[in-house]
Amino acid sequence: MDLEKYITVNYDILYQAAKNITKGGSLTDDLFQHCIEVLLVDKDIEKIQSLIDKNQLHYYFTAIMIRNYHSSTSRFHNIYRKGSDMISDKDVYQVDIPEEEFDALKEAKISFIEEEIKKLDWYSREMVKLYFYEGLSFRKISELTNIPKTSCWNTIQDIKNKINNTKNGC
Repeated sequence: MDLEKYITVNYDILYQAAKNITKGGSLTDDLFQHCIEVLLVDKDIEKIQSLIDKNQLHYYFTAIMIRNYHSSTSRFHNIYRKGSDMISDKDVYQVDIPEEEFDALKEAKISFIEEEIKKLDWYSREMVKLYFYEGLSFRKISELTNIPKTSCWNTIQDIKNKINNTKNGC
């Protein structure tokens, strides 16, 4: 049995392992697909085939998923987790600001961001439109545009950084 057939036959079992590792979290699909890609591009085809023949590829694949999911230096972490680590509930503080000051501050920020978006190239503006205004996920944007998901994510991160740097430079 070759690798593609092994994945097809054992898809549900392998996916369940990803679900167990992420505890059913939102990164289950991303982890699973990322690690399938890792397996498919593995250069040591003989080792993979040997594991399939010994019925041990499931353990090897699970180890790959565990390492990728829990490591803060893995490619998976840098692509899928790093961006979501930026904000957590403990970072949100309740501040009493009079409503009219809050509204004025909010309007100023919105105006600033809208002006910065107008300065972006057409590609970046389209990414902003799809991600922020239409609320599409990176996966959905990738499916619609045939642009790799990581490129979509990188573009959005670059835009956020550019706007933050411009704001902080004022």
